[in-house]
Amino acid sequence: MAVFKGARVKSIHLIIAVLALSLFGIIAGDLGLFSRLSLETHRVIGLTEFGANMAIAIYGAVAFHRIAWSAYLVLSVVGLVLVSASTPITAVWLVSKVLYGAA
Repeated sequence: MAVFKGARVKSIHLIIAVLALSLFGIIAGDLGLFSRLSLETHRVIGLTEFGANMAIAIYGAVAFHRIAWSAYLVLSVVGLVLVSASTPITAVWLVSKVLYGAA
């Protein structure tokens, strides 16, 4: 275990992971990367991305800034329920795309 002694996850690493998940969701949706896959496969990919987002948010709420990461956790659940987005950033992108057209 001496290999992991100095390796700790910092809050910035969690933020980068969230941004990467959001970017993946936006690019995959915009480019139709999974358009040929079945609906069940789409559902599994989306729920896996949401689960990873929840794990990041829960870890952040426990280890770092509790209020900020807890608010992010709530926003994630609200985004999933209201617009079926896996991250709040993807939810904002999706809502803006619907409201302002796909121009």
